Amino acid sequence: MEQFPFISIVIPSWNQGKYIERTLLSILKQDYPGRVEIIVSDGGSTDETVAVLKKYGEHLIWWSARDKGFVDAVTKGVAHTNGEILAIQSSDDYYLPGAFRAVAAAFQHYPEAGFISGGEYAIDLAGNIVGSGNPSGLITPHSILFQTIPPQHATFVKRRFFEETGGMRREVDMCADIDQWYRVAHLASGQYIPAMLAVYQLHPDQRTVTSDKWFPNLMKMVELCEQEPRYGQEFRLTDEERRNLYTYWEINWTGKRDMAAARSIAFSKLPSLLSYSPRTRRMILGASINSILKKLVPTSVLNALRPAVSVAPSAKLDLEWWKN
Repeated sequence: MEQFPFISIVIPSWNQGKYIERTLLSILKQDYPGRVEIIVSDGGSTDETVAVLKKYGEHLIWWSARDKGFVDAVTKGVAHTNGEILAIQSSDDYYLPGAFRAVAAAFQHYPEAGFISGGEYAIDLAGNIVGSGNPSGLITPHSILFQTIPPQHATFVKRRFFEETGGMRREVDMCADIDQWYRVAHLASGQYIPAMLAVYQLHPDQRTVTSDKWFPNLMKMVELCEQEPRYGQEFRLTDEERRNLYTYWEINWTGKRDMAAARSIAFSKLPSLLSYSPRTRRMILGASINSILKKLVPTSVLNALRPAVSVAPSAKLDLEWWKN
């Protein structure tokens, strides 16, 4: 691989006009010596998205036409790419300065890695940092299921592995990005790097918040992989791992959309709490006991007991760097 490989960024888009210019500028303003191409696969937006795309048209390959959802948009976009490295960036998220250089250096340092993923900041609608993550180490099928999921907006994959897995699958549209990294990790481990690469925009219209398909799609992702010999022979859950994982996922992903429903599920697991792994126990207790504490303990006390959000490293970071 060249020192600065050709990077293709595919942006599936639909009615994110108030965010997409920021996404585009965070790519166009990267200090990266290698080639970069941007493909925007817009699903027929009715807001200001098309006007923004026209504004930057000379720097993009783009179209706006109805599609069948996230996977369809990504698949159409990837078909127009030529880069050795692929990234799928959401139209409401964006990259941090130096991201592409850091990724290129990582692929040089870890030549066997199938994909590279880095750290992220999460911001609210006011632009305040409300969370951050920067995992380390190898990314394997096991780590994706039981430790940390590589964030789509901060992950870059070698094209040959994306193609070898057949691209994203419509059967698991809601978690197709996770499924993609999960399948690639069966063929070649990924690698986390100690660099903050992207910013994740939180807002009430996200699929994470509005969809009830996350948990069913995640289960289907695992089952589909285990049914395919090239994946199932590499990694397969035990019955006990499956029980713990699915319980954890059911509570976690239900809670993102409906916390009352998640509490109900967690309460139903309390009688058999000790039969679960420590990680799943924490999820059960967190969803059930926290609701009781909120009724018994003053909010000010609970807030004081909560660990501080890890955002200190960002104190001097200009998250609006793309405006400069």
